[in-house]
Amino acid sequence: MNIKKMLAAALIVTLIAALAAGCSSEDKKAKSEVKRYDTITTAFLELRNSGIDAVVADSGVALAYLQNNPEAKLKTFTDDSFEKEYYGIAMRHEDTELHELVNEGLRRIRENGVYDKIYEKYFGEEGNNYVVPESDNRLNVTYKVASNMYFAPFESVDQDGQPVGFDIDLIRAIAAEMGFAVELMNTDWNGIIASLTSGASDMIISAMTITEERKEEVTFSEPYFEATQYVVVREDSEISTLDDLIGKTVGVQINTTGDFAITDFFASKEN
Repeated sequence: MNIKKMLAAALIVTLIAALAAGCSSEDKKAKSEVKRYDTITTAFLELRNSGIDAVVADSGVALAYLQNNPEAKLKTFTDDSFEKEYYGIAMRHEDTELHELVNEGLRRIRENGVYDKIYEKYFGEEGNNYVVPESDNRLNVTYKVASNMYFAPFESVDQDGQPVGFDIDLIRAIAAEMGFAVELMNTDWNGIIASLTSGASDMIISAMTITEERKEEVTFSEPYFEATQYVVVREDSEISTLDDLIGKTVGVQINTTGDFAITDFFASKEN
């Protein structure tokens, strides 16, 4: 082989290697990633700091965050592929009397208008200052209620360290209606079901979506809230559809419905 042919062959090999490296680099850039956080608030902060491209969260949480943090300059959208989901109060399978007590309380506060007052307080256009009356505890029993208090407006801790939120008011209203007391426990989300099944708590109210998988471990009350998933992005972002998220990094709270939804979406696009 003469020198010209050898140089030509070497050039071809170099070009092929460069193209392969370029393709590999593009593949890496195009890889979708779900970044999981212990709290949804941390995910939102990471989005604001441009550490991730989007956040997927429950609709009520996403909208409340945008409303309460206009300086963050975020926007949101949803997609019809996100199914409706329903929250329930979780209890141990064997606590059948408690199931009946909670469901009856939920039914009564819907009928007497207390549920609507609580809903308007947190999600209504005008809001209100409704305060749930304290239970008289005529049943002389206190139930320990686990809640992951980093999920405003459903559950969080105020400046005085007191639990506040839609779920907090809801369980207090049920307790007042049915005559029992509650002890609210701020519990890590990843261990919240274990806290119930181990006996460390008696109920969970924490914007927990009713799913078939969770039903294997706990019994849920009747649904008390309907939600779906929203995608939150920065105002200057060009992301406006789920397909735009392909190749991007999306933040979620770990082991939440948002985590499952976006993980399933990315998996469906890889097949």
